[in-house]
Amino acid sequence: MKSQAMRFITIILILTVVSGIIVLAIGLISKWQTEIQFSNGYFYGGGVLLVIGLVNAMGARSDDRMPGMADGRITTDERESSYQLISEDIARANYRMVYLGVSGLLLWGVAALIPAIMK
Repeated sequence: MKSQAMRFITIILILTVVSGIIVLAIGLISKWQTEIQFSNGYFYGGGVLLVIGLVNAMGARSDDRMPGMADGRITTDERESSYQLISEDIARANYRMVYLGVSGLLLWGVAALIPAIMK
């Protein structure tokens, strides 16, 4: 249990730091000078992470798993195997959604703290 929690926190922190560095690089390249510009950049970066996580989770729930095959030609074993794969895909997408969502919320927290830090 402890290693899973540490893995969860580590992945979230790595995602947050990497995306924060990307936003900082974009700001430096674009020659941002005010704390409002950096705050807005981190806010938009967090929003992008949240949207990517939601789109990823919604894509895992699409019903188009076996195109071109009629239900009558699928055996029960194949159908159960397909359902197991679908549930595994949904579980992975939920984990990614949580990782990206929490990282996005952390970036929003950074965006809220930037004006206080830069003064």
